[in-house]
Amino acid sequence: MGFLSALRNLLADRSHAGASEESLRKFRDAWELDADDVSAPPGSSTAPGPDARSASDYDRNQWRKKLRHIFEKDPAGSPEWAPLLQEAKGLDLDDAWVSEALREEFTMLIRSLIADRRLSEDEQAQLDAVRRRIGWTEEEAAAIVESVVADARRFFGADVVIEH
Repeated sequence: MGFLSALRNLLADRSHAGASEESLRKFRDAWELDADDVSAPPGSSTAPGPDARSASDYDRNQWRKKLRHIFEKDPAGSPEWAPLLQEAKGLDLDDAWVSEALREEFTMLIRSLIADRRLSEDEQAQLDAVRRRIGWTEEEAAAIVESVVADARRFFGADVVIEH
């Protein structure tokens, strides 16, 4: 009898599925388990927990890394936007959490652009393209830009030049 035949016979054999209380007690004793520690008999399946649908911390971290990668490369023209947003839906990420992540990355983009204490017309056009890609109104994006510029002015102790 070959290995695969033996495996098929083992998997087809259901005689071990209905374990008696005595065999369960021996199993618990052998592994030094309390009766309360064994929530279901061996071979039975359990239903997923109430949070099985929500994304894990790992999933959230990986999604944020992908978002950061897009913002570091070319947030306005990246073809990765649509798949990233689809992934957020697939992971069942909370819309408020996704919005906050977008806001944080947009803020970091502005900070990187004004690190030289000026915001050129090209940089403003880039921010506007990103704003449109995210789907924000001009007022929403302008409020973030103004806040970051005000922080930069306090930090640098000098004005930030915004070209027109």
